[in-house]
Amino acid sequence: MSEPECNHQHAAVLQPRPLQAPESDLVAALLSAIARPDAVIEDVVAGPKFVAVRAGGRMGLASLLGARPTSEEEEIMAGAVGRTAADIAGYLRSPSPFSISLGLAAFNAGNAPDAHTINDSGASAEALIARLGRGRPVGVVGQFPFVDRLRAQTAALHLFELKDVPGAVARSEWKSMLAGVEVLALTGTALLTRQMAWFLAQAKQAEIVVLGPTTPLSLALFRFGADHLCGSVVTHPQGVAEGVRSGQSFRAIKKTGGVRFVHLSR
Repeated sequence: MSEPECNHQHAAVLQPRPLQAPESDLVAALLSAIARPDAVIEDVVAGPKFVAVRAGGRMGLASLLGARPTSEEEEIMAGAVGRTAADIAGYLRSPSPFSISLGLAAFNAGNAPDAHTINDSGASAEALIARLGRGRPVGVVGQFPFVDRLRAQTAALHLFELKDVPGAVARSEWKSMLAGVEVLALTGTALLTRQMAWFLAQAKQAEIVVLGPTTPLSLALFRFGADHLCGSVVTHPQGVAEGVRSGQSFRAIKKTGGVRFVHLSR
């Protein structure tokens, strides 16, 4: 199962992101539904692209979208070992871009299913979106590399991206365009940019796929409108931690065999 890289809103996320409704409701729902809140954190690794948290023998990942830790956040990471996954996941409420990513990585560690119990068909997120979107208007949030391939298989494809990307929908037209799509592919990093709940609410009529290695495998997202979650489970934490530390892309980390992809449906 192949997994796309996403470059959604890297520049925008570097600004402070205070938590406000309705995103605060979504974050609260996630934190209240964490599967193993008392899992003890064993390691935290931050590289230039991802942060990884290992808790109770399982690892969670989150993209950094270019964020770097402050000196205070360096101290938080250093002192995280021995604290619980739920405790560090609480940093999802922070306005700091790095702390939001750290919190989501801790959440993903505390919420990760046992990799040995996962039965996955091997179908890619791209294949799922192509199947759902065949002949239908599709929206894609995030600059995924499959966009051009997907465009040829849909009635229309609308790209929602704040960066200066050719062919992207103008920001002033987002609401009207989202109201007309029948399938929406939404990057999990929208949680980091504080826009997940907004996108879910604007496309209630659509079948929504949340995808990418940052995506929480949480049933709470279904309550807010997601229909499919295409995320990842780390099977070899040590190897993945080395890849994160050395700045590898997710695609390169995946090639080491330390990650399995998971598709959950409502």
